[in-house]
Amino acid sequence: MNNQLKLGILLSYFNIALQVIIGFLYVPILLHYIGKNEYGLYQLMGSLIAYFSIMDFGLSAAVIRFYAKYKALKDSIGMENILAISVWGYGALTVLALVIGFFCYSFFDVIFGGSMTILELNEAKQIFLLLLLNIVITLSTMVFRSVINAHERFFFLKGMETVQLVMQPILVVLVLQQHPSAFSVAAVQTVLNFILSGVRVYYCFHDLHVKIRFHFWNNELFSEFKKLALSIFAVSLIDQVFWKTNQIILGIVSGTAAVAVYSIASLIYMNYMALSTAISGVYLPHVTEIVAKREPVQKLSDLFIQIGRWQYYLLALVATGFIIFGRQFIQIWAGRGFEDAYWITILIILPFTIDLIQNIGLAILQAMNQYTFRARIYFCVGVLNLCLAIPLGIYYGGIGCAIATAIAMVLGNGLAMNWFYAKQIHLDIRRFWKEMLHISITVVICLVIGYIINLIFTSNSLIIFLSKILVYTVFYIAGIYCFSMSSDEKCKVMNSFKRICNKKS
Repeated sequence: MNNQLKLGILLSYFNIALQVIIGFLYVPILLHYIGKNEYGLYQLMGSLIAYFSIMDFGLSAAVIRFYAKYKALKDSIGMENILAISVWGYGALTVLALVIGFFCYSFFDVIFGGSMTILELNEAKQIFLLLLLNIVITLSTMVFRSVINAHERFFFLKGMETVQLVMQPILVVLVLQQHPSAFSVAAVQTVLNFILSGVRVYYCFHDLHVKIRFHFWNNELFSEFKKLALSIFAVSLIDQVFWKTNQIILGIVSGTAAVAVYSIASLIYMNYMALSTAISGVYLPHVTEIVAKREPVQKLSDLFIQIGRWQYYLLALVATGFIIFGRQFIQIWAGRGFEDAYWITILIILPFTIDLIQNIGLAILQAMNQYTFRARIYFCVGVLNLCLAIPLGIYYGGIGCAIATAIAMVLGNGLAMNWFYAKQIHLDIRRFWKEMLHISITVVICLVIGYIINLIFTSNSLIIFLSKILVYTVFYIAGIYCFSMSSDEKCKVMNSFKRICNKKS
């Protein structure tokens, strides 16, 4: 593993930790300044505008895949050509986003008139337009983010994310002291995105010496490019159905307060997802190189299992910890009135774990240009999720929507994708689940012991609560190290620990 790859993973986890810390401090501050309904309004508009973020149409992953391929083959003309075609594509998508955005804007009164007041509707329109501008900025500069990723300059790429994570809440709090509204939050987010996008563009031309030049039109290349991009777009669309449509449904049938509760759960499970994508997110160029050089599929299978084991160690700690301490955590963090967020989170993260410990498989599918099956499966389960979420959301609120999403994820991410990985990609799925089952024995034992001890030692003290979490974490790590890790994994852990100790000394 090269240094940039290691650095990318470390910075990814640093950003996740930072995002979790800031997010859990940030939400109570927002609720304090703008209130539950305004917070729900901001999250509702964010969920709606998130659909425009998928208008990338999968181009960014396609750019990384083909640009990294040409880079591995040292084909400078191919690198320049693919970027020129991509710039034209992003320009067209930016115009399309604006057209669709203004079309949606004209129907706001019809969609949300039954659940919002006149004042909420007017502010919702303003926030929507501002966030639409944010999406336009992102789309028009997305190709440069893809180039930095393909060059594996993860220190710069993740460094920019760190700057955004730190600066955005600081600026928001400063502005909210003078102008406490959801619109102010959206305004700060948009201005900061504009500045950082400009820095990425400058870095590409000044430091990477990127050249964008059209040389020729390649129908075969365009066909492969289009196949991968549209497949990723379809999956991204269904992802929005999973993660954002439930909030829109609740906003229509229940109002902004219900959206606020679901958004609390959403923040938790999206941070949970980030724990997994931190590793797999930096592996696409590496996997693409393996595929481009036609190395044996066994090497991909070993990587799939190796990364999956490490992801499961971490995700199982967080999932079991939330089951044990989550109810009290939400009460301390968000306050009363958000109790349903505990069950919503559990209903989603448990089936979601199947997909997260296998998401290095997404990089493999992209590198092999085999993403079409995932797109088809996700379309089917996405429709199922939508059909179930509407009636369940009406009768059971946020918990009903979460049940719908859980059923869809088990069918799609669990059964269908594992069949495809085994039969079509020829990954060793049988060995994968055999090893996960062995790890799960230790995980379940830790969960049961931790849950019983937490019931025995009940207290409202924050210090005792944090102490119990710390004790459980140490107990879990010790259990995994002693009973689940392979000898090779234990060596890696000990070597890392020794390097840290040597640096300190």
